[in-house]
Amino acid sequence: MDIFLQQQYSIMGSIHMNEGEEYSFNLPFEGKCEINVSDSNLKVNVVFSIEDVITDSDLDKMSDDFKKVVDSYLDQMRQNAFYLINLLKYSLNNDWITEELLRVSSNKISIDNSNWYEIPTKSMLQMGPSTMPRVLTQETSIIIQEYIDSKIEPFVALKHLQRARKDEVPRHMWIEATIAAELAIKEFLIRLKPDMEFILLELPSPPLGTLYGKVLEHYIGEKYPKSNKLGDGATTRNKLIHRPKEAHITYEKAVDYVQLVEDAIYFLLRKLYPSDSIINSGTVAQISIRSLEQ
Repeated sequence: MDIFLQQQYSIMGSIHMNEGEEYSFNLPFEGKCEINVSDSNLKVNVVFSIEDVITDSDLDKMSDDFKKVVDSYLDQMRQNAFYLINLLKYSLNNDWITEELLRVSSNKISIDNSNWYEIPTKSMLQMGPSTMPRVLTQETSIIIQEYIDSKIEPFVALKHLQRARKDEVPRHMWIEATIAAELAIKEFLIRLKPDMEFILLELPSPPLGTLYGKVLEHYIGEKYPKSNKLGDGATTRNKLIHRPKEAHITYEKAVDYVQLVEDAIYFLLRKLYPSDSIINSGTVAQISIRSLEQ
């Protein structure tokens, strides 16, 4: 029998087109995938077939096996949606569409293309203790003043980390997170050992896993516990840039990697500023997919 899925996205920005117009595009899919585009919205419709007979009650309370099938198709739909919006943004030279590109509004499923059931939307990173925005209070204002007096600036790496957290395109998330990890370890070592600045900035860097492993252990007596995973992440980043067809990154995998990089950066910050109550006010980062009921 046929199963119908629908994703609704809000375009972050707008497309240059006449008001009221809508265009349809057919994209690769096992069954049928049609994407309808207006100036501010994008709707993905797919049809796929399954052998089992599904009823409305099965949609309301999906089995784990059926949920895995649906999640797989939703991920394919997501990839098609971001592929198309990238084409529309860059092929048409449209800078009115922001770098965030799309934000998912809803996921729906139906067995008759008429009665639709809402599927909880996986769409953003959930911030944990180390990244939860801090409140500006009397206590934190004193610490900020101490930053000013000591001429301390935030790691540039944190800018790229926040870009990775804001993005929803797995490839972009992975690349920005890796840049953040690379910058953070250099910024850490330069602040720890200022005389290393020339070497770190002018000579080719060792692999990321080595920097967070043996190099870090040499200078502070401790490796970052997951340094090997950071090295693997840098290898994947290189494939995404130089051989993109060889690297397939799901949104969930990109979220896990952003979590890893964030944990690594805060590990460095805690070592560099052990008495800083802002940096140390949370525990290890806990980032996960958050289901949003739109």
